[in-house]
Amino acid sequence: MENNKFGLGVIVCIFNRDFSQIFLLKRNKAKRDLNKADWGNVGGRVEWGEKLVDACVREVKEESGIDLDPKQLKLLNIKEITENPIAPTVHFLQFIYAAKIDKIEEILLNEESEEYGWFNLKELPDKTLDQKEDLIKLSIAAKKKFSEDEN
Repeated sequence: MENNKFGLGVIVCIFNRDFSQIFLLKRNKAKRDLNKADWGNVGGRVEWGEKLVDACVREVKEESGIDLDPKQLKLLNIKEITENPIAPTVHFLQFIYAAKIDKIEEILLNEESEEYGWFNLKELPDKTLDQKEDLIKLSIAAKKKFSEDEN
């Protein structure tokens, strides 16, 4: 098809220091209706010429007001999406990163989200964009990746 496109995106899973909680955003109504899900990680498209970690830092700042240093990010996975009912002519590659931070009191949401929360991985909210099992797997992978890099 002539109208096929390629999309490059980043997702940032933000965990507390012991990886028992994850920071999620409750998206605005339009995004909830589009994605058929309420809660999700920070993320978005990589802009032309932008490095992946810089896209992560920018998206986290835009969506939450949190300032991350690129050194705080660890690549966990690359997800390829070839069949997406929301965008059937787009082939996506998503780079999934993790960061661990201290809980921040002041979160500044942009118009994409209505609220945020820190959720215990054993008590995740319903209607998450990523499957709950996948979020738990990502937390385990992040914990392992950060502990390997600290040793």
